Amino acid sequence: MDAFADLRARALAPLRTLPVATARRLEETLRAWLLHQGRREEVAAALFVHPQTVRYRMAQLRELFPDLASPHRVLELTLAVGLRVS
Repeated sequence: MDAFADLRARALAPLRTLPVATARRLEETLRAWLLHQGRREEVAAALFVHPQTVRYRMAQLRELFPDLASPHRVLELTLAVGLRVS
């Protein structure tokens, strides 16, 4: 396993407890939230959802990742969801 795959597996491990469709949706929300630095209106626009939907999904993500406010966790998750490999 390469370093990126290992980082991704470790960082996103809490999502593996969810159904695949839910995990994908939350990962997409997390990616947008990190990219837009938590600005809910921008995240909602990027995902084509209502800002309340972003709030709901972020509540779910905060339960899965209790240390989501930690700079270390933000960096790790940014790397894990920010790069796409084909």
